[in-house]
Amino acid sequence: MREALGDCLFPIILGANTEAHTCVRHMEKKYGVGSTVLTGKRALTLRFLPDVRVISAPPTLSDEVLLAILLDLDAECGLRLPLLIECDRAYGEFVARNHRTLEAHFIVRHAEDLLREM
Repeated sequence: MREALGDCLFPIILGANTEAHTCVRHMEKKYGVGSTVLTGKRALTLRFLPDVRVISAPPTLSDEVLLAILLDLDAECGLRLPLLIECDRAYGEFVARNHRTLEAHFIVRHAEDLLREM
């Protein structure tokens, strides 16, 4: 079951805080899947984890640029389920403003809700 879910998920994490680190570790441990992390921080500890791709995309970028990055990632995920996890509240306004567009392409979850379910 673990491998089947790992083959189906494409986690994209917004932020590089403690919750983001926890989500990355849970995705790897529970499903055996790597994550893509969008952050404006240096995220050195994330860069050293296996199967983690870090993209420099701070929440201060315009909505159009952030959406373009996310939609490129959506196109890249193929048949896997794009799971967008908001970990850093700095991305909260972006997610709220673009919720309708994001939900058309991603399964959108907040880290605290997702971690509670795991």
